[in-house]
Amino acid sequence: MQRLSGDKLKLWGAIAAHISATVAMLWPSPDLPDIDVPMADKWAHFLVFGVLYFLWAFALSKSAIIQWTWRLALVLLFYGIIIEVIQEYWYVSRTGDLMDVVANSIGILLGLIAFKIKEKLYP
Repeated sequence: MQRLSGDKLKLWGAIAAHISATVAMLWPSPDLPDIDVPMADKWAHFLVFGVLYFLWAFALSKSAIIQWTWRLALVLLFYGIIIEVIQEYWYVSRTGDLMDVVANSIGILLGLIAFKIKEKLYP
C-alpha cells in the first residue's frame, strides 16, 4: 500500500478538518450537547476557523501560500457566511448569526497570524 507523502497528508488533513467542521456546523442543534461556557458557540467558531485557516495554509505549497494568503482568508470568510445562510434559511433547528461571522473572521485572522509565526520559527 502506498503511503501518503507529507504534502498529500497535509492536504487530506485540511480536507478532513473542513468536512468535519461543515458537518458540525450543520448538525441539528437539539442533538448538540449543552456546554456551560459563556459564548461557547462563538468560541467554537473562532477556534474552528483559526484551525481551518492554519491547516489550509499549511497544506498549500510555499509559493502558493504567498499568493493565496488573503484569498484563503476571503474564501473561508465566504464559506462561513454561506454556512450561516444555510443555517438561517434551510434548517428549522438552527439560526444564522452575524456574530458567528464576526467570530469566524477573528478566527481566520488568528489562523493567519499563527501560520505566519510558524513560518518565521520553522521555515
